[in-house]
Amino acid sequence: MALSSNAGAQALPPLWIISLLPGLGLFASAVHFPSIPAMAADFDVGSGEIQDTITVYLASMALFSLVVGPMSDRLGRRHVGLAMLFVFLVGSIVALMAHSVPILLAGRVLQGIGASGGLVLSRSMVKDALVGPAAAKAAAQVSMVVAMAPMLAPMFGGYVQQHLGWQANFVVVVGMALALFILAAQRLVETLPANKRNANDFLSMATSYVGLLRMRKFQVHTIPVMCGAIGLFTFQTGAPVLLIGSMQVAPEDYGLFAAMPAAGFMVGTFLTTRMASRVSEKSLIEGGCLLFIAAGTLITLLALGFPPTPWSVAFPMLLFGIGNGLLMPTATLGSMSAAPLLVGSAAALVSCLRIGAGSMGSLVITMLPSNTALSLGCVTCFAGCSAFLSWAWLGKGN
Repeated sequence: MALSSNAGAQALPPLWIISLLPGLGLFASAVHFPSIPAMAADFDVGSGEIQDTITVYLASMALFSLVVGPMSDRLGRRHVGLAMLFVFLVGSIVALMAHSVPILLAGRVLQGIGASGGLVLSRSMVKDALVGPAAAKAAAQVSMVVAMAPMLAPMFGGYVQQHLGWQANFVVVVGMALALFILAAQRLVETLPANKRNANDFLSMATSYVGLLRMRKFQVHTIPVMCGAIGLFTFQTGAPVLLIGSMQVAPEDYGLFAAMPAAGFMVGTFLTTRMASRVSEKSLIEGGCLLFIAAGTLITLLALGFPPTPWSVAFPMLLFGIGNGLLMPTATLGSMSAAPLLVGSAAALVSCLRIGAGSMGSLVITMLPSNTALSLGCVTCFAGCSAFLSWAWLGKGN
């Protein structure tokens, strides 16, 4: 599909490689989920300590995205992207070789730092090269491809865990990271010309972040994205223990249930690509918020009224994923439009706040009683209500 480029910007790299940059990080974040109980047994620790590998991954990804965005505004997208891929590769090797939880956590921190590049730069490169509906469609297309990573990762990881063990999943991640680094070195063209780069120092960057946080347009678009991350990462962290540990779902079958949010996200982004030129931003974002609420409410009611089953936990997250597919591409572009001269910084701050909110959701669900379906439903419903109320209040219904 031909897309109109932004005047003055250089060529956009192939959408498939832009999608693989964040897709690799998302795959690596999720591929070991079915292995959490087995990893806990192997390291002789509680499941909560292995779940911490999710929290530290997300937290390091969130914090370092604040650095990656401004660095790419200053140095260009290509060089920063390659550097982050190299850090991710090193972290993956450390995690693979880990013989203790602290070393595993250190590897996951490095992986998270490296993965921050893909999340920030994929959005920035689309924004550099495309404008208007073309940018919205490209962002949705990239998001739809990216959605396959967390959908396929638990399926793949569960099968590998069942037959080869958890270390094999990290072997695969190392191989994928090396292959993508080689491909990116060959195909990742620069999208930010030198004459459009921001040469500000880090103090100015910090000032830019403060300025963005004070902008109503940035706030109104970013908070619903954060709330969506809370619901998503709450499910991703709690579901392995709940389904595999408590409900005795086999690791190789777990991926089917874990794929529900990502499958819904693909449906939602597909709808967004078809409706972006005909349906208002307001309708897409409000529809996403309402689906968040519906998913959380359904999980809660099923948990209160019936014995929990894998489907009663996972199927409502299909609705949540559809809502995220309607909301996230649209709202993220709105956030980056708040300050046209700080696209990279805005993308970085959105990523930081989104993943940071997700890491908090990941932490909260491990602190609630036994990662129960009721806990999951309540957190998801709270996230949905917060998204809708923030949009309605800050946006004043517009």
